[in-house]
Amino acid sequence: MQQTQFRLAGAVLALIAVFALDLSQSTALHKLWLPMLLAIGTYFMTFSVMAVAVSCGTLAAIHLDLYSASWVESQAYPLIVGVSALIAGRLGLHRFRQRITDTHEERWAKRRKPEDAKKDSGHSDNSESSDTSERSDNSDNKP
Repeated sequence: MQQTQFRLAGAVLALIAVFALDLSQSTALHKLWLPMLLAIGTYFMTFSVMAVAVSCGTLAAIHLDLYSASWVESQAYPLIVGVSALIAGRLGLHRFRQRITDTHEERWAKRRKPEDAKKDSGHSDNSESSDTSERSDNSDNKP
């Protein structure tokens, strides 16, 4: 029930942000704080930090202007892009390492199977080849 309440609260926050947001306004409220409220609401709805980081970073990158007179576009947006990139990179690296750790035994088991098959066939091939060589030796020795 707790998760449902967070998801509902997230939907309410996101809807408030969407209906109050007016990007034609140049105030920090409409350029920064309402989009951040939307991001928080999205997180509560999805519980995915990666999705929020990627979407916030992408939107901030699209709208940033380093030479703008507005501090939001020239300072806040680059900061959001950087923080989002760090979060997404760290989570991606953590997920990659976790995947490697989780599949380590399975990959080694797959590698061992062909080696075991080669060893088994190698032993039987050696015994067959030695039998064959003995037969050929015996046939050569006959008068």
